[in-house]
Amino acid sequence: MFSTKQTLVVASVTALFSGSVLAMSGSSDSNSAAGEKINGKYAANYAEIIKNADGKYLDSKVIEAILGKDATHGRDGLEGKLDPANPYSFEVDDSIDGGNHGNAQCKIPLAFTEVHESVAKNYHNDDYTARGFGTPIAEAALEKWNIVVDGDGKGLPDPSVGMTVDEGAKVYVQFCGMCHGEFGEGAKGYLPLAVEENLVTSDFYDPAPMKAVGNYWPYAATLFDYIRRTMPFWTPNAPYIGDAGYMGMTGYIMQSNYIPMDDEGTELEGDTFYNSEVLMKQNKYMKNQGNFFCDHRPVIHNERCMTNCPDAQVGNGKGDIHSYRQARKLPDGTPQYNVPQRMHEDKPGVGHAGM
Repeated sequence: MFSTKQTLVVASVTALFSGSVLAMSGSSDSNSAAGEKINGKYAANYAEIIKNADGKYLDSKVIEAILGKDATHGRDGLEGKLDPANPYSFEVDDSIDGGNHGNAQCKIPLAFTEVHESVAKNYHNDDYTARGFGTPIAEAALEKWNIVVDGDGKGLPDPSVGMTVDEGAKVYVQFCGMCHGEFGEGAKGYLPLAVEENLVTSDFYDPAPMKAVGNYWPYAATLFDYIRRTMPFWTPNAPYIGDAGYMGMTGYIMQSNYIPMDDEGTELEGDTFYNSEVLMKQNKYMKNQGNFFCDHRPVIHNERCMTNCPDAQVGNGKGDIHSYRQARKLPDGTPQYNVPQRMHEDKPGVGHAGM
């Protein structure tokens, strides 16, 4: 069973949970007798409730049984999850986001950690074979992918590992530029990594803003982790790039997005040696970090409709299935950014179609 006395990140069971980064800290009241409540609000026997529901802790009926119907839905439900005693709380430890930046990451709720008693056996026993199929992966093969970086920086390379931002730019151009553009502007139909665009639009029918690292990504630590784990897409975690190369290209991307290192707004220079210490300094200055919050509620308000649907759910919202607006097009009928390239309707190129 997981310890609820420490901050932790679970990689092995992410399929059971929809959050991007899973972390928690706190203690448990789950052994209380049935009928009792935590702080007079939440069912203290929530572990038993979930076990009886085959571990489906996000099932709507399970949530209502634990929190109460009024505390599950709408504004009351969101406000309730700000309470650390709530088994579904999404409060965040300051060590992850460097301070009070809002609910920028999720905790693993107590409702999750207290009920999966077989996790340790299933995922950490060398003799375990899933349902009798396959062979447990060898430790030597697994070691290459033992590269998890937590939101608080745990797992980052030693500060001696890195390179200057200029050196990182050369690595980036060699392995990333063909898809994302030499300056992060986007190429060949792939998304840009650096754009100066506000994510807030003034009109419902405005085109969707382009999300990039500077205006959207919440953590520098997870940016490095993602790049190393998945890029280049044809050979991720490439040994010929190494931790130093991945750190360098991360630094170049951060510089391209003008992410500061301190309260004075000091930005990266070309000769800045970019390593884990510099990355963690920038971690709490990611521009969009405070705009994330976690909502563990499943969609339980609307029944899925396939036939005889209400007019509001059909076509133009008035029941006309032949009148609708394509999300991939702007109000004037022209396509949004890179859509023709992504749909193979236009030749690959840099930036917007035709430029």
